[in-house]
Amino acid sequence: MEWKMIFHRVASAIFTMFLSSMVIFVLVRFAPGDPIDLIMGQMPRDTGINMEMLEGKKAELREQQGLNASIPVQYFIWAKKVITLDFGTSIKSGRPIITELAERVPATLLLSSAAMFFEVVLGLLFGLYSAIKANCYQDSIVRIICVVFASLPGFILSLLLLYIFSVHWCYYDLSSTAEQGRLWLPALTLGLVGAPQIIRMIRATMLTELGQTYVVAALSRGVSTWRILQGAFRNALLPIITTVALSFAHLVGGSVVIESIFNWPGLGNYAMNSLLFHDYPAIQGYTVLTVTTVIIINLLVELTYLLADPRLRRAQRVSLEKEKGEEICMGN
Repeated sequence: MEWKMIFHRVASAIFTMFLSSMVIFVLVRFAPGDPIDLIMGQMPRDTGINMEMLEGKKAELREQQGLNASIPVQYFIWAKKVITLDFGTSIKSGRPIITELAERVPATLLLSSAAMFFEVVLGLLFGLYSAIKANCYQDSIVRIICVVFASLPGFILSLLLLYIFSVHWCYYDLSSTAEQGRLWLPALTLGLVGAPQIIRMIRATMLTELGQTYVVAALSRGVSTWRILQGAFRNALLPIITTVALSFAHLVGGSVVIESIFNWPGLGNYAMNSLLFHDYPAIQGYTVLTVTTVIIINLLVELTYLLADPRLRRAQRVSLEKEKGEEICMGN
């Protein structure tokens, strides 16, 4: 039965990828601008150019790119190439898009991992402290800070920290390299933006566990507060891990603006530059890569949750048996 549930999750993830790829392809096709005009814009022009030759060249390029075919045929051809990791060629640089993406993945993973470290540290410190001091003024201060940072747009916080540490105090150097000395400020910014969600999750799950009967029984037997907190945290760990994993998926695909502001040479900065140059094949490749990454991480989190929590397996088993019973009744 567990294998059926795993297969159902994997099939749902594959179907989601399929629908996402269709939406991405259609949106790019309806984006303003003609890719052939963009390609021709990279070629040298003379003032006395023959317009008939120019139109002939455009028609030839359109045929080479497969743009004369219908949208479904274009999608089928494009999907076959994507399966083999062939995202096409960049209009801006003329290089394979998969090569350009691969060059920027390490920088994005480095930034996301550092930002995740800040998120987890801040989430554990303030989430546990807020749960321990629940309904006290310390708890109220932490909750207000979470609301402020959760409501503050990431680009405003980025510009503010960049002004303070780079312009005012001269502690941060702006460049276009992925050096470790430049990592801490964008990572801290992403950590401050994402930490409120983890703080709220830890506080809520810990308060739920601390309100259970076994905690009251442990206190009545004289068990130390520290041991009670350890046991409650272990019981609350599964939803916390889920939140952290989903947050990491968001960091990988959602740090476009912050990478651009700090000029960090990752996938987000690459996507922003591609948008500015109307490099639609590159935008398409980046979007497919990030969406696929988010779906895969969500699938792994869901499977881990399913395998680790017996209550969820029982609920899924009951749901599948109910659906099977309904199908039998309809057949009769």
